[in-house]
Amino acid sequence: MPLAFAATVNAAQPPAVESSDPALRVKAAYLYKFAGYVEWPPEVFATEDSPIVVGVIGDDDLEEILSRMIVGKTVNGRPLVTRRLEANSPLQGLHMLIVGALDAPTLQAIGDAVRGKPVLVVSDARQERMLDSMISFDLVDHHLRFNVALKPAATSGLKLRALMLTAARRVTRDDP
Repeated sequence: MPLAFAATVNAAQPPAVESSDPALRVKAAYLYKFAGYVEWPPEVFATEDSPIVVGVIGDDDLEEILSRMIVGKTVNGRPLVTRRLEANSPLQGLHMLIVGALDAPTLQAIGDAVRGKPVLVVSDARQERMLDSMISFDLVDHHLRFNVALKPAATSGLKLRALMLTAARRVTRDDP
């Protein structure tokens, strides 16, 4: 599978992130990999080595795991950085937005704020319609899977590579 993850440990890497929920570690690994399968419009980056900024809202544990996982790593020559967000945080400067469990009005406001902007929105499946998520996670037979919605990605100016689509559980061409 193209988005498979190795279970090896490199002694030069920071210590493994501990979590009582293994699904969070898998989710973080997917998020790191997703960045390599997205093409953003060139104008969203100030320079050729500007970082890919990943905002996480509503899931502090996931943000902590992801931030430790990406230390010193790059995707297509760009470092990755995370930004922990609150419900009222500004969303400017983000390239990816990971949305955790939030109430409906907050989800709606976030969806309105990023809709049509070149921000890869990732959420859980039950939130995908409200946010126009491009990628949504779903638990299927105790395994974390992801779905891809192409229309929100296209209207945001993002291109998702074919390898991501082949690894997805479901790909929709219209609204999620």
